[in-house]
Amino acid sequence: MGIVRRVSGPTAILFMLTGCAVGTHAVTANSASPVATVTGESLSPRQICESSLGSAVILDWAPGTVAEFRAYQYGGPKATVPLAHVFATMPGSARGAWCGTKAGPHATHWWAMVAGQKPASLMVMTGGDEGVGHGLLSDPPRIP
Repeated sequence: MGIVRRVSGPTAILFMLTGCAVGTHAVTANSASPVATVTGESLSPRQICESSLGSAVILDWAPGTVAEFRAYQYGGPKATVPLAHVFATMPGSARGAWCGTKAGPHATHWWAMVAGQKPASLMVMTGGDEGVGHGLLSDPPRIP
């Protein structure tokens, strides 16, 4: 059974699909993102962030994979690898998203996300350019 509800603004239609073999899944489709399939394999980075972070204010999103999450590092001379063991049961090729949520007036909380999995907290970044939405990014967060 499917439910279609029309809404205003850039979001055109909200699809709620239930009774699928892969479980219940809600998807938002708009002109800036590809339409998701029933399995969730075609969710855009923004849709992954929105579906996994509830009522959080989503500021930024970027595409990523589980392998990229696990390899992410910063600092030195001995690098910090905060997500080295994230999503342990998922293949490295699994698609996900880097998601930035508002954590304060000048703070962004960064997450690694895979649809249907618990969000993995990366870090909270603070500064003059943080806490402000930038939308789609081409790269994961970088420490200045």
